[in-house]
Amino acid sequence: MAARKSIFAGFFCFLLAGITYTQLMSRMPAIKAQTGIEDADVGFALMCMGGGSLVGFLTINILLRNLQVRSILKAAALSFILIGLLLCFAHSKLQLFMLFALWGYGCAYLDVSMNTHALYVEMAAQRPYMSSMHAGYSVGCLIGSGLGSLFAFLNIALWLNFVEVGAVLIGGFVYLSGALLPDPPSVRERSGARDASAEKQHASSAYRILPPFIILCGLMGMFSYTAEGSVAEWGSLVLHETKHASEGVAALAYGVFSLFMAATRFGCDHVRARSGDRALLLCGTSLAFIGLLMVLLIPYALWCLIGYALMGIGLAPVFPIVVSNAGRCRGVSPKTATAVVSFVGYSGLLVIPPSLGFLAQHFGLERALLLPLGAILLVLGGSFAFPTRRPLRKVTV
Repeated sequence: MAARKSIFAGFFCFLLAGITYTQLMSRMPAIKAQTGIEDADVGFALMCMGGGSLVGFLTINILLRNLQVRSILKAAALSFILIGLLLCFAHSKLQLFMLFALWGYGCAYLDVSMNTHALYVEMAAQRPYMSSMHAGYSVGCLIGSGLGSLFAFLNIALWLNFVEVGAVLIGGFVYLSGALLPDPPSVRERSGARDASAEKQHASSAYRILPPFIILCGLMGMFSYTAEGSVAEWGSLVLHETKHASEGVAALAYGVFSLFMAATRFGCDHVRARSGDRALLLCGTSLAFIGLLMVLLIPYALWCLIGYALMGIGLAPVFPIVVSNAGRCRGVSPKTATAVVSFVGYSGLLVIPPSLGFLAQHFGLERALLLPLGAILLVLGGSFAFPTRRPLRKVTV
C-alpha cells in the first residue's frame, strides 16, 4: 500500500500546478499594465506558451530514459514556480514572450511527470487515485483564482503577490518531495552493462509503432479537452451574446464548470473502483452531452449554467481514466504512454477551441458549439474500448 505521504505529495503537485497557473492568469491585467502590451500581444504570449508546451512534450522522453520521474518532477515543479516569478518582472514584449514559452516548456515536464507519478501511486496501492489527483489541480485553480482576485483587490504588487504564494508552495513541496515514489523496477531503465543484441533491440524499440489503444487514449483526451476548452474560452461569450445574460452572470460559466468538476473528481475514484471504467465513462460523457445540449437549446442563462455544471460533472472522470489506462497498457512504459497522451490531448486543447472563433464568425457561435458536441460523442463512442473492470497491476516501489 502506498504511504499516505506519497499520495498527498502527488496530490500537492497537482494543487501546486493549479494555484501557480491561475495566480498568473488572474493577474493578467497587471501584467498588461506592466509591460504595456495589447490584447493581441496577450494572445501571442499564450501561443508562445502553447508552443513551448508542445516542444516540452516532444522532448521529455529524452530525460525520461535517463532520469527518475520523481527527479524530473522536483525540478519541474520548482522551475514552474520560479519562471512564473520571473514573469512578474517582465517589462517588455520580448521578455514576456520568451518567458511564456519557457513557462510552457516547464509546464509540459510538470504535467507528464506528475501524471506518471500518479500512475505509480495507483500501481503501488492497487486502487484508483488519478481522479483525486486531478481534483487537486481543479481545486488549485479555484484557490489561485480567488487569491489572485484578493491580491488585486488589495492592490498588492504583482511580484509580491507571487513571492508570498510561491514561498508557501515551495515550502510545502520541499517538505513533501521526499515522499515521492521512485520508478518501480518494472519500468526502471537498466543502466548497467548490456550485450550487443539487447542494445540493438532496445534501440529499434524506440521506433516501434505505438499500440492503437494509446493513440485512442490520446484522442479521447484531446476531444475531452476540446469540450472543456469550449467552456473556458467561450462559455461567458455564449451566455452574454446568445442568451443575453449580464456580464456578471456570464462570468460564472467556467467557475460553475470548474467547481462541479473538482467536486466530482474527489468521488470518481470511489465510483470507479466499484463500477469500472467503461460504465463511468459512458455515464459521464452522456451527462456532458446532455449538459451541452441544454446550453445549445435552452435560451435561459440559469439553465445554461446548470448545463455547464452537468458538463463539469460528466467530463471530470474522462482524462484521469484515459491516462490511468494508457499508463497500464502492456508493452509501453508508463512514462512514454503519459507523454504521448498528454501531447495529443493538449495539442487539441491548443488548436481546436481557438478555431471555434473562425466557425462562430462564419456560422454563428451556437452552431460553432456543434464541434465540441461532436467531440463529446466521439469520447462516448471510444468509451466502449475501455474495460468494464481492470485490476491495477501491483508493483514494488
